[in-house]
Amino acid sequence: MKAWWQHLNTREQRMVAVMAFACIVFILYNAIWQPLNNSLVEAQEKLDRNQEMLTWVEENTALYQEAKRHSNKAQLSGSLSSVASKSAKAYKLTITRMQPQGDDLQVWIDNTPFTQLLFWLEHLANNEGLQVHAIDLTQGDNAGEVKVRRLHLAK
Repeated sequence: MKAWWQHLNTREQRMVAVMAFACIVFILYNAIWQPLNNSLVEAQEKLDRNQEMLTWVEENTALYQEAKRHSNKAQLSGSLSSVASKSAKAYKLTITRMQPQGDDLQVWIDNTPFTQLLFWLEHLANNEGLQVHAIDLTQGDNAGEVKVRRLHLAK
């Protein structure tokens, strides 16, 4: 290699040195600077997304707490089973079985439209002050229908 270098004239040696320097700069840029810069940009984007998420959570936490206070103020008008029966009739749901368990209630419903079930559960939570502790659903006989294998309602 040394013999090859000495065999080159001065002008060629300068050109090779300049090209070697350019290659080293190119390699350093692609191997170190660009990955660092890309990771900094990605970290900043992630930080921005997380800050947006934090803002959204803070805004919606207040709404959630207000809704929770409102739902806790709802008073049960009658026994748990009578409220469930009356409201289910209003939403055109047919309860096939109901089983009280202390202060809670287990409910079974066959083939009901899923959206009607959701509206009913929302009514129970927002207007009657009931909470769904557990629900087991299976697909109904028709499209858009579900079977409620077990719905655990509590005050």
